[in-house]
Formats: sequence, structure tokens, C-alpha cells
Amino acid sequence: METLTKESTSMNAEEVSNNVSGTELVERYQVPNSPFTVIKVEGKNFGVMGEYRVTEEMNSRGEVEDELKCITWNRIIQVMMILEEIRKKDKNFNKKVKEQLNK
Repeated sequence: METLTKESTSMNAEEVSNNVSGTELVERYQVPNSPFTVIKVEGKNFGVMGEYRVTEEMNSRGEVEDELKCITWNRIIQVMMILEEIRKKDKNFNKKVKEQLNK
């Protein structure tokens, strides 16, 4: 699994007009009735769950959707591992908040 980096995607109109050639368009499509999103960057598509990438790059959104809708043992294990990672992060966050409040 690959963790996606979180970058700011908001730009004002002046920045966009000044950086037209350097701007990268990112499209997001939520797969209906699932926790997955298809991301399109530079003509390549891949599936994510939250900030975690779950598929390889593919040429079309439909290919990625078909891959994400296919429930296999591998996909089940991926989702379980992602949920466990999210739970660990949340638990550590809650501990830090409690420690700060107790000070």
C-alpha cells in the first residue's frame, strides 16, 4: 500500500493564470456505495481509500472502478489493513490530546 501525500489544491485565479503550464489537474470520482475514490492525474487513474492507494495506475476510470468493485481476498485484506492503520493513528492522536489536556 502506498500513502498519498496531502498537498494544498487551492489556488487563486492569479496563481493559476501565472502558472498555467505548471498546473496539474487532479480529478476525483467517488465510487458509488463504496469507500473508494478514483483519482485521475496526468491522464492516469488509480483507486484510493482515504489517503491510501489501493490499485495500480490504469488508463481509464472504468478500469479502476471495475477493479475496485471486484471483491477479492486481497482487497478485503487491504481494507482491513487500512482500517487498522487509521485506528492506530486515531488512538495515538487521542492519547496526545489527553496528555496535552492533563498538563
